[in-house]
Amino acid sequence: MHNRSSPLVVTRIDPAQLRRRRSRLILAWLLSLVALYFACRFWLIPGVGPLQAQLRDLRQEHQRLQEAHGKIERELSTQASAREVAEQALEDLRLVLTQRQDEIASLRADVSFYQRLIEGGAQQAGLWIHQFRLNPDNQGGNMYRYRLTLAQNLKRGRNAEGSVELWVTGSRNGELVKLDLAELTGTSATPITSYAFKYFQQLEGTILLPAAFEPSAIEIAMRPKDGGSTVRREFTWAEANQKDENS
Repeated sequence: MHNRSSPLVVTRIDPAQLRRRRSRLILAWLLSLVALYFACRFWLIPGVGPLQAQLRDLRQEHQRLQEAHGKIERELSTQASAREVAEQALEDLRLVLTQRQDEIASLRADVSFYQRLIEGGAQQAGLWIHQFRLNPDNQGGNMYRYRLTLAQNLKRGRNAEGSVELWVTGSRNGELVKLDLAELTGTSATPITSYAFKYFQQLEGTILLPAAFEPSAIEIAMRPKDGGSTVRREFTWAEANQKDENS
């Protein structure tokens, strides 16, 4: 018995046909992915469309809010600048009003002074101490420059001569003390101890306060040379340090 061998079959493989088949398979796979995407989007996730529309609306609203915010910031910046200008103008106006009030007060004091100088009557007769002002000296420390204004009524009709005495009352080491010009002047201080005028006179000088001394008041006395009555007046330290020294 003889074995019969299977016939040999030769198959021809066409490379082009193989490539076309592979391309069709890939295209079919891609189409299946696209179909799966749309199926998931519209069937499995039905809320995606409204969510996207809502996202668009939110983005538009965000854009509008940003524009409104920028507009408000610009308006606030403009208002802040206008407020600064208005505040500066108001401050300048207050400064001018303060200066005018000081000038008015000075003029009133001058009018009162000259009225008293010219008018007669028992209250205006004789000598008087019109004003005493202090200013810290430019050298600093306890040195002060003072200006003392003395006057007499014009109806008196004669020159006034005499001496001036000055005391500063205050506390030192817890005790009340009264210092005269000899104790308030040193090598750098210049006291004024005499006067001579017909109508009025301004005397200027310097005093030097001792260390650890707290002043509270200044007392001034005019002693006429002809033996007339001594004229006295007291100023508080705060009153003497007022700014209207030119009144």
